[in-house]
Amino acid sequence: MTYWPTSPRGANCPLRSSKFLKSKVLLIALLLTGGAWAQERGFLAGRVLDARTGEPLPGAAVTLSGTVLGTMTDLEGRFVLEVPPGTYTVEALLVGYGPARREVEISPGDTTKVVLKLEERPLKLPPVVVTATKKAQPLREVPISTSVVGKDELRARPAQTLDQVLRYVPGVELKGGEVGIRASTGYSQGAGSRVLLLVDGAPAITGDTGGINWDAIPAGEIERIEVVKGAGSALYGSNAMAGVIQVFTRRPSRTPRTWLRMAAGCYDRPYHPEWRWSSKLRTFYSFELSHSRRLGPLGVLISGSRQRSDGYRQNGDYLRHRLMGKLEAEPFPGSRADLTLHWAEEDRGQFLYWKSQEHALEVPEEMLGDRVYSGKFRFNGSFRLAFGPELAALFRGYTYRTYWHNFFHDSHDRSRALRAGCEARAEASLGELSFTLGGEVARDGVSSSMFGDHRLWDVAGYVQTEWKPSPLTTLTLGLRYDRQVVDGGDKVESQVSPKFGATFRLSPEMVLRASMGRGFRAPSVAERFTDAYIAGFRVVPNPELRPERSWGYEVGLRWTSGNLVADLALFQNEYWDLVEPQAVPGSPLVRMANVTRARVRGVELDLTAGLPLGFYGSLGYTYIVPREGRIAQPYGPEFLQALQPLEDSRELPYRPRNRLVASVRWKGGPFSAEARFRYASRVRRVKMYPQDERVPQYVVDLLGGVRLRNCTFSFRVDNLLQYHYTEVERNLAPIRSFTVTLTAEL
Repeated sequence: MTYWPTSPRGANCPLRSSKFLKSKVLLIALLLTGGAWAQERGFLAGRVLDARTGEPLPGAAVTLSGTVLGTMTDLEGRFVLEVPPGTYTVEALLVGYGPARREVEISPGDTTKVVLKLEERPLKLPPVVVTATKKAQPLREVPISTSVVGKDELRARPAQTLDQVLRYVPGVELKGGEVGIRASTGYSQGAGSRVLLLVDGAPAITGDTGGINWDAIPAGEIERIEVVKGAGSALYGSNAMAGVIQVFTRRPSRTPRTWLRMAAGCYDRPYHPEWRWSSKLRTFYSFELSHSRRLGPLGVLISGSRQRSDGYRQNGDYLRHRLMGKLEAEPFPGSRADLTLHWAEEDRGQFLYWKSQEHALEVPEEMLGDRVYSGKFRFNGSFRLAFGPELAALFRGYTYRTYWHNFFHDSHDRSRALRAGCEARAEASLGELSFTLGGEVARDGVSSSMFGDHRLWDVAGYVQTEWKPSPLTTLTLGLRYDRQVVDGGDKVESQVSPKFGATFRLSPEMVLRASMGRGFRAPSVAERFTDAYIAGFRVVPNPELRPERSWGYEVGLRWTSGNLVADLALFQNEYWDLVEPQAVPGSPLVRMANVTRARVRGVELDLTAGLPLGFYGSLGYTYIVPREGRIAQPYGPEFLQALQPLEDSRELPYRPRNRLVASVRWKGGPFSAEARFRYASRVRRVKMYPQDERVPQYVVDLLGGVRLRNCTFSFRVDNLLQYHYTEVERNLAPIRSFTVTLTAEL
């Protein structure tokens, strides 16, 4: 999806008459061109249905082969496309179903109707994805590892926050609320994310800390999640150094529909009696209501939620509220506009570290009652205009305003931040050659007692071309230039990020892919300018921080045979100037510094299989060798240093070498059940408390549900084995909990 900002008008924003005249001429030309094209076009209208049950399939991708035209089905499985006359192949794709294709003839001024019926498959077939290349593309043609979490998986595994869903995506790791892909991230207490999060195409990275607020993402309104693993800076710039996670929310329905979801549960007692700090049953609940309909030409979706938890440890309680509104319209033929508003607030306790290992669920006495209040408001706007089957333009604008205030025993820091930006992009398809060309402007404004007052600007331009020299081969080449200005020119940085990718279809069942690309991440305001006491350390600013840089390489093979899909990837990521805390020589102070040269090599295997008797299984395994060190005498450009040995190396902190996620799901009639397992090997090195005991992770979750007419009842047990472990030192991970959920369409 794409977004564009409106420009202020009126007395406070005068326009020169010559510029205004030119704008009017350009607008009239566009309208005349669009009007002439609209008179020649016809319409393609249809539905996408389940071939067995006849039920509509929302969220299916509908595309016209060889064009830039496409859309997604609404909640009734309906779609409408305005298309120039001609003969086309229309294709519908949806995770969990086989594809459906039809030849259609479009006549001027007429509406061609089509019904596409998809056969349900017990395994995840390649869907259409858009995040990897900023254009709709079958997953089998994407040159970089990409995982998709579809609608069915999200409905079968209702979660309170997005990060709970991502824990079962192969190659994705979360520690203390920080997300990493293939060992890209250690632990930095929320300052700076090396993975870019997008919501409907707009960045959801805070302007001050450069982190992610998971509570601000409407988990109940998510339609699909795409995870791109590897450097994405050639298209997305900073924060996409290790990959991109994009969330797509639901579209408004054509008929009035209302959903209700209620969940309630409790935490079990800790296994060790000395950890039982409270005699009260620790409970939690959530309530979410959503309504969608059309009001004339306007599609409307409104939702709101409330979440409350006592927490399983001291200072672990929270109260959250969230509102979302979404408008969708087609102002004139060949166009689509979207407006989305998100608001969220959270009042929570702060658990920094435990009192002692014997009191692992309690905080030190002086920290009891420490709290954090935060508010978030996000606005996204997009406009898409198709000039024909070969050319389309997209405009996007967004703002993301955040506020937080700490009420700690030793400080009352606060921060306000506003990230605003816009993007313009053009897509062209010329036979076997396609182009994507665009530019972005973004601004971060921060006012904080901890970071000071600062302004950052980022201006970028990018281009990508895709060529199909044969039906079996796809080549991709991209380049992006970013220029960042800090505080009006006190510091100026420029980055050039190229990428190359290729896919080769070796047989109808087997696709080979290869890619390499450069990534970077500009330091956040928090990393550059923090001046405060944090976790007992005095942290001082370092305005001279340089951007982190990376080169990523991957070779992968995807094989589909019957009810089995296997994806194998070999990867290597080279990192320069990673930002880490460092003691200031000759003083008791700490500051952020560019201290780390690192290399991560690994292999990843992703298996999905349809099994007999309604069973479905999946397994994802990632093995990495994360090292930091130096190259004694580097030679050649950076992208060739991957071939040179890393000397005096040691383990990167907070990176387990082995990760495994697995699940077995069964569905029979209205009933369903699932068992899930997560494993992470013992972390070999940490930084804050290296003397503390460390253990591997073994986590088992159970889920079950039954659907009765318009209601679904589900039950889940998280951490079934009551296994105690830490992801970050002196922070015990969630203990066993029980949740009952009711989802109903009213």
